[in-house]
Amino acid sequence: MKQLLYWLWRNLPLTKSMRSCLMWLFNTKFVVGTSILIQNDTGEILLFKHSYRKNTPWGFPGGYVMRGENPDQAIQRELMEESGFEIKNLKLIEVFQSREMARMEMLFSGELEDDQVFAPSREVAEARFFSRDQLPELIPEHQAIVDRHLPAF
Repeated sequence: MKQLLYWLWRNLPLTKSMRSCLMWLFNTKFVVGTSILIQNDTGEILLFKHSYRKNTPWGFPGGYVMRGENPDQAIQRELMEESGFEIKNLKLIEVFQSREMARMEMLFSGELEDDQVFAPSREVAEARFFSRDQLPELIPEHQAIVDRHLPAF
């Protein structure tokens, strides 16, 4: 079957939209998520208390990339929607795959714009900075990020 598809790809006069459709049909699908690691001047980590997570509500700000959206736009949109926060100095620091589902996560770092005031949303009830030694329980992926990027002193 694969050889037949390769032959068709090479030999048929397929338009760009037809090629795109075929690529979409025959390739693995992933949900693409974004999250952001924000620290304040004293090295504390910004976490959100997510209303939809029952067992481990605290975690990094983030969300999913919408169709036609770039990941850097997605994290900025998610942060604004969930908290009213704006960010600067956005940098991609890591891309990883979830072990539980077909999901890629793009981790950014950044800084809050000056004089930000938290605005609760339907998804986020609270935002707070935590020191490394006072972190609440995090989902395993977020704990692994802390361990990789913010080693204990």
